[in-house]
Parts: sequence; structure tokens; C-alpha cells
Amino acid sequence: MTVVLTTLGVFLGGMLTAALHLNRQQRNITANLIDGRRIKVLCIVKGPHTPSWTRGHFVIESGRWTWEPGARQDSPFRLPSDVRPVRMRPPAQGEGRLNHRFLVMECTSAEGAVLIAALHGQVEHVFMALTRG
Repeated sequence: MTVVLTTLGVFLGGMLTAALHLNRQQRNITANLIDGRRIKVLCIVKGPHTPSWTRGHFVIESGRWTWEPGARQDSPFRLPSDVRPVRMRPPAQGEGRLNHRFLVMECTSAEGAVLIAALHGQVEHVFMALTRG
């Protein structure tokens, strides 16, 4: 019985610590955005002509956004400048690289459909930056 209670206590303590860390991280990102400071949101993107997901950062600064592809990309994906979100959804079963904490934004551009995935709680900032223009 003591082992079960100890295990349960450690498990709940770990969950509480993780929740507080994620909450603090989200507050920091939001505060930086409100203050007009530069924020970087880790995203995974799939373009109209790319067969696989590409990792990079969506950077928001002073009301503008840019895309920084990951350092280990052989041929870096360039996010079209006219990308506009259409809808948000959870990852589909076949999108194995994405875990359940991500949300996927389905977007349109002149080049075709673009998928942008980011962590729940951060994808909202990307969505707002894209809808503002």
C-alpha cells in the first residue's frame, strides 16, 4: 500500500511540475508578444510540393512574420508569403511525425495547400500573425 501511495505521489508531483512549466512558458511567450519582442514558435510544415514534414521556426516580430527553416535541412522549405489559414484540426492518424499535443493549420497559398503544425497554446500566435497579414 505504501509503495502505491508513494508512486501515485511521485506521478502527481511530476504532472503538476510539467503543467506549471508549460503554463509559465506559455505566459512568457504571450508576454513577449504583447511587449512587441521577437518570439520563435517551433513548427513543422508540409508544403504543396514537399513529400515530408519540415521542421523550423515561425518568427513573429513587430507585427511581421518570417520563416526560419531548421538548420539540418538539405533543401530548406520556403514558406510562401501569401499563406492564409483555412481551418485548424488535430493531427490525422496518418501524420505519424506529429503527436497529440500539436494542432495542424490547413492553409492556402498561390502555390497550393500548406500544413503548419505547432504545439497547442503556440499555434494560436501563428494563426493570429497569418490572419493579420
